Amino acid sequence: MIIMQVLVVLAFTAAAAVPIINLVSEGQGLDAGVIREIAAAVEPATEGELMVQITPELGRIVDQYPNFWFYAADSEGQSVRFGSVPEHVDLMAENLTRVTVANISDIGSPETPMAIIRQHDSAVGRLWIITAGGPTIGLGTVLFALSRPPFLIFIILLTAATFLAIPLFVGRQLRGVDELAAEANTVGVDQRGVRLSMDRVPTELHPMVRAVNEALQRLDSGMAQQQRFMADAAHELRTPIAILQTRLELLADTDESRRLLLDVARLSSMADQLLDLQRMDLSLVSFQTVNLVELASNVTADLAPLAIAAGDEIIFEAEGDKIEILGDQMALSRALANLIQNAIAHGGKNTEITIRVCSDGRVEVGDTGPGIDPAHREDIFEPFHRVAPLQHGAGLGLSLVRDIVQRHNGRVVARQNEGGGALFEILLPLARADN
Repeated sequence: MIIMQVLVVLAFTAAAAVPIINLVSEGQGLDAGVIREIAAAVEPATEGELMVQITPELGRIVDQYPNFWFYAADSEGQSVRFGSVPEHVDLMAENLTRVTVANISDIGSPETPMAIIRQHDSAVGRLWIITAGGPTIGLGTVLFALSRPPFLIFIILLTAATFLAIPLFVGRQLRGVDELAAEANTVGVDQRGVRLSMDRVPTELHPMVRAVNEALQRLDSGMAQQQRFMADAAHELRTPIAILQTRLELLADTDESRRLLLDVARLSSMADQLLDLQRMDLSLVSFQTVNLVELASNVTADLAPLAIAAGDEIIFEAEGDKIEILGDQMALSRALANLIQNAIAHGGKNTEITIRVCSDGRVEVGDTGPGIDPAHREDIFEPFHRVAPLQHGAGLGLSLVRDIVQRHNGRVVARQNEGGGALFEILLPLARADN
C-alpha cells in the first residue's frame, strides 16, 4: 500500500509537471539548473578579477551544446564571459545587478535567441548570470526536482503517516471481524441456532455474513429434519421389537432362545438409545441430579436375568450409597445397559461381569472374557466398526454410549481388566455441592 501511494504521488507529480514544463519552456526555454554549474566554475583571479575554471559538469555541457555561452558579473562590477556572447549583453551589463530574475526572448543571436538571467552565490560572492544555448527544460528537470530534499521529506512524511494511520484505521474497521470469528467458533453440532452478528462488521462484509447465516439456517433445517426422521424411525421400531420379544419369550427355554432374547434386548436398547440421543439433540431434556449408585444398581438388576440366562455371573459393587452427578438418568441408564449387554454378548460363556461405581464419578463394567486388542480400543467407539464379524449387532452400541457420555461432559475408555478381559470405564463429573 505504501509503495502504491508513493507511485501515485510520483505519477501525479509527473503528470502535473508536463503542462508546467510546456508553459515554462515557451517563456524560458532553458534549464535554470545550468546557473549552478556556471557559478561553481567562476573563481577569483589576480587583482580582483574573475576567471572561469571549467568543472567536469560544466565541461559536459560545453561539449554537448556548442552554442552555449554565459556572462557573469558580481556586485563590484567585475565580470567574466564564456563562449560567443552577443553584443546586446554588453548594453545590459551596467544594469545587470538590478535584475533578480528575467527571461529574454530575443538576445540578438539567431543560434541562441532565448536567454535567462538568474542570481546565484559562488566562491566570489553573489553573481548575476546571463546564459543561453545550454540544456533546455525537460524530464531531467522533473527528476531533479523529485530528488530534492523537500520532495523526499514529503515522501518520508507520507510513509510515516501510512504506517501510523493505516494500521489504526484498518485495525478499527476489522475489530468486528475478530468478534465475528469468535462467534463462528461457537458454531457446532451441540451449538446449533447460532447466527453471526453484523453489528460491528464493515459494510463490505455484510453480504458474506448474510450468506453464511443462510447456510447455517439450511444446515440447521437439514439436521433437524434428519433428527426427526431418526426419532420417528427409532420410535416405530419399538413396536415390532416388543412383539418379537413377546413371541420369543413364549418359545421353549433353550440356549438358542436365550441367545435370541439377548439379541432382541440389545436391539431394543439400541432403539431406546437412539430416542435418547434425539431427545438430547432437540433439547427436550434438562440435566438433573442423578445418584450413580442407584442408577447402576437398577440397570444391573434389570439385566441380571439376561446375564444368568447366558450362563454368566453378574456382580455389583459401589464405594458408597450416594454418588451424585448432573445428567439425564434415562440416557445414562441406556449407556450403562449397553455396556453390560456388550459384556454378555462378547465375553463368552461363564463370564464374570462386574459393575463398579467409584466415589470419583467412575462407572466400570468389566468382564473375564477374551478382552479387546489394544490396537482396537479406540476404533471400537466408531460407528459400524467391528473387531470381528458376528451374527448379531451393527457396531452402533459403543458409538451411542460415547455420544451419550460426551453430552454429559464425560468420556468413556476401554482398558484391560485386572483379571483379564475387557474393562469399560465411564468418567463423569461429580455434581457440585451447591447444585
